[in-house]
Amino acid sequence: MTRQSAPDLAAFSPERRAEYDRFTQTRKPAANGALGGPFDPWMTNAELFHRLTGLGGMLWARTSLDRGLVELAICITGRFWEANVEWAAHAPRAIEYGVAPSVLDEVLAGRRPKGRPEDELVYDLCQTMHETHALPRPLYDRGVVAFGERGVAELMAVIGYYTLVSMTLNAFEVQVGPGLAAPFERAP
Repeated sequence: MTRQSAPDLAAFSPERRAEYDRFTQTRKPAANGALGGPFDPWMTNAELFHRLTGLGGMLWARTSLDRGLVELAICITGRFWEANVEWAAHAPRAIEYGVAPSVLDEVLAGRRPKGRPEDELVYDLCQTMHETHALPRPLYDRGVVAFGERGVAELMAVIGYYTLVSMTLNAFEVQVGPGLAAPFERAP
């Protein structure tokens, strides 16, 4: 399921064990002790794990942005990085929070979606930043009008964080869970 070997909990430092125990209070580990997603690679460094899971929790649940738009931004980022686990984990959540399946179908196909104006704007902001590493002033201004400066800052933080997540997943070749389809092919 991943390049990384299963965790040896007995060999964890007290700091790593404390982070592991904190995390597993709300998320059940696999039978072999693995946490899944990017969490096992991050667990190699207790401070890294602590800081990244804290930031991820804040971005996932406590921004000024609509939850569906956050999930859409995560999906756009997962698609850009071709991160199977990211897509498989967040596309259903995007739908749950109001993003039309047709919007996700278009994103997955690599096309600009037609949907709610805010979906299209989030796509434009995220995809432009991913592709060009900048936001032209008119696009930035549209984002600020729609979401405020805080919302644009939070959106950039979401795609930055989930770029890190996607890179970690891809580097460690983390696979989707049983019964889930991997939308992006990987070379053997």
